[in-house]
Amino acid sequence: MKTQTWQTHVLSPFGLEVTAASQKESLAEIDVPLLKEWIAKERFVLLRRFAPLSTDDMMRLAKTLGEPLEWEFGAVNELVAKPDAKNYIYTTGAVPFHWDGAFVGKIPHYILFSCELAPPENSGGETIFCDGARLLNAATPQQRALWKTTSIIYSTAKVVHYGGSFTSPMIVRHPASGEDTLRFAEPVRDLNPVSLDIPGMAPAQREALVAEVSALLRNPNCFAAHAWQAGDILIADNHALLHGRNAFVHAASRHLRRINILG
Repeated sequence: MKTQTWQTHVLSPFGLEVTAASQKESLAEIDVPLLKEWIAKERFVLLRRFAPLSTDDMMRLAKTLGEPLEWEFGAVNELVAKPDAKNYIYTTGAVPFHWDGAFVGKIPHYILFSCELAPPENSGGETIFCDGARLLNAATPQQRALWKTTSIIYSTAKVVHYGGSFTSPMIVRHPASGEDTLRFAEPVRDLNPVSLDIPGMAPAQREALVAEVSALLRNPNCFAAHAWQAGDILIADNHALLHGRNAFVHAASRHLRRINILG
């Protein structure tokens, strides 16, 4: 193992912050097995004060973790608000909880984010996470029993790089750890809506279930909100966590780059 020149700090209720001793320090100083170990244990790793990543650097880092998922635009998704946006992801509005890769049938293991431009402090735009295993552990036996037997059909028009319809059970096993985790995406009632249907369940019961789970996703015991700083690099476990985004308080600038990485 390379000489440690960084400090680690466990975040609450989950996550690990790793701070470099110098902004000249390269992420290559951290051994990949150690990085994967951190992510597996803490759900996401926030890397701060390390040397900035160029697009090529970001791709090299992604390839050490797995296979970057290629989209129509390539592997790097530039997440920035656009005045002519056709999808809610590229606006300043909230992004409901979801997991990446669902509509293409390839579920990435990791999501690699790099913050190029952070919004001003207290202006919103935080990326939010929910630990599905923590939520399940806190659920009642009745809730778990219902969710275990429930599958949801998600549908959306393909306006950007994803779309169509697919079905997913609410509880799945993490492919690496084997633990049960929650797989749930909130409906989108914005640009490019996403609808949810549960066969055999009356609309009123379905809406009650969606409202109940949406509230539980934001329970402080399984919820984290990350306020971005320029230069932040964050790697999250897409199988263990659901993620979304808080709305911007005003039209603040924020630019993230994201790569989805298959296991």
